[in-house]
Amino acid sequence: MQSQLYHEARAIIEELALLDMVKPFGEARLVGSVALDLIVKRDIDVHLLTTTPDIPTIIEAISRRALACEKINEVRISDYRPRGMKVGIDVYPGPSGTWSIDIWVTNHTEHTGFELVERLTRELTPEHRVAIMDIKQALYQQGRLCDGISTRVYLAILDAGIHSLYEFEQIDQQHG
Repeated sequence: MQSQLYHEARAIIEELALLDMVKPFGEARLVGSVALDLIVKRDIDVHLLTTTPDIPTIIEAISRRALACEKINEVRISDYRPRGMKVGIDVYPGPSGTWSIDIWVTNHTEHTGFELVERLTRELTPEHRVAIMDIKQALYQQGRLCDGISTRVYLAILDAGIHSLYEFEQIDQQHG
């Protein structure tokens, strides 16, 4: 299933020319579960690092480009300034079900997922990947795989050496 979702996500990214859609505005990278091939939930995340302080203008341009795509009927704009803004595509049809796509735009490197993806790409072992998938799958089944919890799972596994949902919940409670 994981491999199927990965290939489906990559096909959607290609179909939309998603990275090409946002690259004119800065440095665009795939982040999150698709970038790491750790997909449990149908969700694609792109982070865009721009040098301009006028993020609303970029968000407007990306929204127009997204809405020009045949299969996108609606976008949602979220404002988290000064950290950044996001264009959300909550409904994108894929062969296995509905996907969501988030395009995060910021002019602060520290508010991108670039560094985390680079670190995880370097440091994750096959055992880490199994633990991540087990924990994320359990959280997904409980309806809790949202609001950045995947990042907390990744860091708990790398930094605290946890291996189970129980251990993750213990650590997450202490830090939350």
